[in-house]
Amino acid sequence: MLSPPRLLLMALVDHRAGLLVTAAPGTGSTALGEALVAQRGATEAVGRDRAREVGVDAKHATVRQLVEAGVVDAGHGMRIVTTTRNPFDFYVAEHTRTRTRWVHELRRPDSWVHRVPGAVDRIVDAVTLDFDDWLAQAIGDPVRPRRINRGHVTEADVVLRMERLESDVRELLDLELAVPPTNVTDRERAYWRSYSVGSRRLVETAHAEDLERFGYAF
Repeated sequence: MLSPPRLLLMALVDHRAGLLVTAAPGTGSTALGEALVAQRGATEAVGRDRAREVGVDAKHATVRQLVEAGVVDAGHGMRIVTTTRNPFDFYVAEHTRTRTRWVHELRRPDSWVHRVPGAVDRIVDAVTLDFDDWLAQAIGDPVRPRRINRGHVTEADVVLRMERLESDVRELLDLELAVPPTNVTDRERAYWRSYSVGSRRLVETAHAEDLERFGYAF
C-alpha cells in the first residue's frame, strides 16, 4: 500500500504514560498523534532530519526499524502502541485515496511518488483498474495470510482500532484523550458497496487473523 512521507508526526513518546506510539499508515495514526502531542505533550521519538540521515521512513517507521537504525534504544522499556483498521474499509480507502489524491502527485517531478520504488505503477493500477480487479492484484494469487500493517501490529503491546480510538485509548491505556478526525479522505463511507461476493471472500480469507483478533466484520 502507498504511504507518502508527510511533514507531520512519526513515532511518538508519551513519557508520562511510558508509551512509544508508532504511526501505521491508513489507520488514524495522524489523528492519534496530533491528540497525544496537543493534549499530553508527547514528543517525536527521533527528529525527522535524523530519521532521514539514517534512512528510516520519516513518518511510518516501526520501532524495530528505529532500533535497527540506532535511533531508539533496544532497551527502551516502554509499551509499544499502534493502530489498525477494519480491512474491508482499509482497502476501499486505499483505492480511493490513490485515485483521487496520490494521482495528482504524478505531475510533480519532486514528489515522493517518483522516489518510492513501485509507487507510480501502483497509482496507475488504482486509476486503471476497478476495485475488484485492483483488490485481487493487491492481495495476490494464491491468497496468503496478510495483516494490515503487519510490522506495526506484530511488534505492538497494544493495538488501538481506528473506529474506536477514544474508547480503546481509555480501556486499553487508561487514558482520557479526545481524538478529532484528521487527514480524512473524501469518499463514500459505506465501504461495503464497493464489494462483490468474490472480493469480500478475498479479504475474509487473507485477513482472517485481523478480523478475529480485532472483532471486525463486513
